[in-house]
Amino acid sequence: MQLSYTLLSVPPLLLLVLMIVFFAITGGGSTYFFRKYIRMRVLQSHNEVTGNIFSCAGGLYSLLLAFVVFLVWDGFNDAAQHANMEFSMAKGLYRDIQYYPDTLESHKIKQVYLQFMEAVVQDEYPAMARLEPSPASSKKAFDELFRVVEQMNPQTPALTTRSAEIFRHLNELATHRSLRQLDAGTGIPLEMWIPLLIGGFIVMVFAMMLDIENLKLHIFMTALLGSFIGIVIYLIIILDYPFSGYLNVQPTGYVEIINWAKQGL
Repeated sequence: MQLSYTLLSVPPLLLLVLMIVFFAITGGGSTYFFRKYIRMRVLQSHNEVTGNIFSCAGGLYSLLLAFVVFLVWDGFNDAAQHANMEFSMAKGLYRDIQYYPDTLESHKIKQVYLQFMEAVVQDEYPAMARLEPSPASSKKAFDELFRVVEQMNPQTPALTTRSAEIFRHLNELATHRSLRQLDAGTGIPLEMWIPLLIGGFIVMVFAMMLDIENLKLHIFMTALLGSFIGIVIYLIIILDYPFSGYLNVQPTGYVEIINWAKQGL
């Protein structure tokens, strides 16, 4: 949902405070106006039934929240795992190129490979953070890398084996790169956000309908309930897009390889 992505631009601590305050005011304020304009004697005779239904609704809503939290956490872990597998393949490919016996061919491939990695770090990851398609620069650099590897001309059986290993690692890198790009645009769809928010509203309505003698205590309790819902919504938001916001997947593997190349390793 575009709103959750927009909220990722807010600093995480400030976002947490805003979510708690917003939902707390919503719960407490709604209770105040409900108690002010609804005659409580209508609720007194039904307080026990309302409490039982509130317990059932709260339990079901807790299951819904837990399901969504685990869903986004699993998606975040999958994105991180795909990125780590991509980094692993990238390091293996770099070593294959670095120690390829034909220095002329390996030097040419290494230059193109470094251009591709720089395009990923400087262009592709920032584009994913903005939920934009993969930029043309990284696609062009990756296509060029494939072209150079395919044009390798090994002269001995040993070099043929080594070049085949390079091409195999390159294909595996392409697979994990595609998975990582698919993970970048995944998020909780609007169709899931709607029941999530409506469920929270229903639970707070049941909390408002409870017959609690002390008005301040009632407002405080519903404000705490709203705060707790806000905390869970905050967790869902910061995990919703794995490559955006403060808590995101970084191209650490590619940066490490680029540093190796600068150091001549």
